[in-house]
Amino acid sequence: MKFSVSFFSNLNDDTPRDMQAHYEFLFEVIRFAEEHDWYGVWFPERHYHSFGGLFSSPSVFAAAVARETKKLRIQVGSVILPLHSPIRIAEEWAMVDQLSKGRVSISCASGWNPNDFKENPEHFEHRKQRMWEGMTRIEDLWNDREAGTTVFPKPYQQQIPIYVTVASSKETCYEAGRKGYHLLTHFIFNDMNDVKQKIDLYHAGLRDGGHSVEGKDVTILLHTYLDHDLKVVEQIVKDAFFEYQHAFLSLAEATPHYESKREEEIAKTMMLRKYSPHYSLLGTPETCATVLKKLEEVGVTHVAALIDFGLEKQKIMESLERLVPLVKEANAQTIL
Repeated sequence: MKFSVSFFSNLNDDTPRDMQAHYEFLFEVIRFAEEHDWYGVWFPERHYHSFGGLFSSPSVFAAAVARETKKLRIQVGSVILPLHSPIRIAEEWAMVDQLSKGRVSISCASGWNPNDFKENPEHFEHRKQRMWEGMTRIEDLWNDREAGTTVFPKPYQQQIPIYVTVASSKETCYEAGRKGYHLLTHFIFNDMNDVKQKIDLYHAGLRDGGHSVEGKDVTILLHTYLDHDLKVVEQIVKDAFFEYQHAFLSLAEATPHYESKREEEIAKTMMLRKYSPHYSLLGTPETCATVLKKLEEVGVTHVAALIDFGLEKQKIMESLERLVPLVKEANAQTIL
């Protein structure tokens, strides 16, 4: 199983100086991942909201990562393809591919929040169709198969890995496989059985499309904080995790209201325990090893460890140090 570090920061009402410091911290984490032989780094595309708001132009961030690293895979998850011209996406990521000497992967999504489509609201209704059509065109542009249009610079890689981001749609999982793409998913709307069903459908799609299951990547995003006692994990993580989830819910204007502090405290505990320790890397090295084993059994090949959900920077780095032995073990098994 491969390990990447993942960013999806929520910064609310931060000053430009605060944001600069946060970018600097993300590059500290990136350097750590590179030094410890992690596979790569994932980061999103987000617009008009503090949740993920550091990444309104992921290709710009990717270009900086390309020049700061030598080995890490640079992975964007996800390009909201219906918002963009496929030509522009092909050009931007071909350029990053050159700057990184062939270390780019992209995951494409159709988008789900109407607010993201402020500039082109007419694209929202048919966003899934626009995503599939855009992906096909990007592949044609990268491989110089579109008559009359040539993308410069040429990509460094002959074939740039493309993923499809799936939240809950089993149909999209199957179609991603049938078309021969990789898969990126998460536990936000799923439990382990849901993830297994989606991966099974993805594998069925691969076979029906004439593609081999071997060599195809199934990546799952996992909130990550490791400590040596579950009670300590809960104490350190609970408040930050709760605020982070509230920021996510506010995207859909679904943030719940609590009548009392006690009611809010109960909600914090319940929200955390929905994920920890069974559906995240919010736990001890032992519980995390168990989660990773179950994920491997259902077909996950790649973990994106989400670390920047509001914890103190020192705690994040301490957690990453505790994760290193699991990464080394996974690397050793991959080599064998």
